[in-house]
Amino acid sequence: MSVIVLNTLTGAVTEYGSFEFESITPEYAANDSGLYQLGGGLDDQQPIISQIMTGLSQWESSVRKSVPMVYFTLEHEGLGQLSVATPDQQYDYLFPMRPSGESRAQPGRGIYSHALAFGYSNPDGDDFVLSRWDIDLKESPKRRV
Repeated sequence: MSVIVLNTLTGAVTEYGSFEFESITPEYAANDSGLYQLGGGLDDQQPIISQIMTGLSQWESSVRKSVPMVYFTLEHEGLGQLSVATPDQQYDYLFPMRPSGESRAQPGRGIYSHALAFGYSNPDGDDFVLSRWDIDLKESPKRRV
């Protein structure tokens, strides 16, 4: 079962997969087998993998675009994963975090679409704080939808 939660203060929407609880508060969750305290960095001894994904968008014009680079401002150690999606396919790219807090990921050169979506995830379940991402889009000088 999946659960979708709306943060009423920020408007952020979160979906929890494999959620076997019937009731939840900020600190506790319950189901038929009992009451559980929420917290920590693991879920049933497994790392908690997070993913942020935008919706598909034409990003200000219907001209086809390529993505030379995506820049991240985030606090994180280890590996990050950039996802780039077109209407037909999703591409995932692992990249190392830099100690400076500024990291970059270079997508493959073959991505070329009028509509794109972008995502970030922590494939090892490490904690992270994403402050900003800048997406470098290059428009085709002549190709439209």
